[in-house]
Amino acid sequence: MENMTHTEYIESVRRRAGQIAAAASSGEKAILDACWELGPLLSQAELDPSDPDAQAIELVCSELDGLPLGELRGHWAPGALDGLAPQLESLTQWATPLAISAIRSLALRFEA
Repeated sequence: MENMTHTEYIESVRRRAGQIAAAASSGEKAILDACWELGPLLSQAELDPSDPDAQAIELVCSELDGLPLGELRGHWAPGALDGLAPQLESLTQWATPLAISAIRSLALRFEA
């Protein structure tokens, strides 16, 4: 495999963020899962610290620690997932209006 330049790496991170954001915009990916995946990517994407899209995603991510999101959900017991369902629903209702415009913006900015 060929070594990637720094610029190519940043482009690949941004492209992946665009793919995740596009999936969330279309409803293929849940908002919380998208934010959980976007948070670490955006921290590597060399965005301006005051970028409003990154700030919105970061705000949502700050509430997601310890929750069964993404692939980790498959490792949780069904009973535990059932018990967290109300909390996840409440977080989704809170996060959606905060994150959806940022997610749509990221999908357009970093279109794959």
